[in-house]
Amino acid sequence: MTTVDELSTRPQRVLVYFAVGIVLGGLLGAGYLVSRSARASAEAEAKADRLAVRLAQEGARSPSRDQLVRLLGTDGGSICADPEAALARASGPAALPSLPPETLLRVRRLVIEVYCPEKAR
Repeated sequence: MTTVDELSTRPQRVLVYFAVGIVLGGLLGAGYLVSRSARASAEAEAKADRLAVRLAQEGARSPSRDQLVRLLGTDGGSICADPEAALARASGPAALPSLPPETLLRVRRLVIEVYCPEKAR
């Protein structure tokens, strides 16, 4: 029968296992957040593409996809949070460039149809 001499003590092994567990847990958490962010980004890009197509169908000039993703994200931003307040802010004296009210209404309607159809009237 052979005997093996232990080179580490039990508390040292527990400390190593604990450290490895912490590192693996951190990596799992980071992976989850990155994958969730990638899914949200893909969803935001898909919605931005749909809105760009709808704007083109209406004959309006569409901002770039990156601008739409940054502005509206996956949930439509402030337009879907409170459509009436968003329109009031967009048509106030500080609105640049100033767009006719009917254009603002059409764009708001399209954004609501794409990003938050449950709020469409």
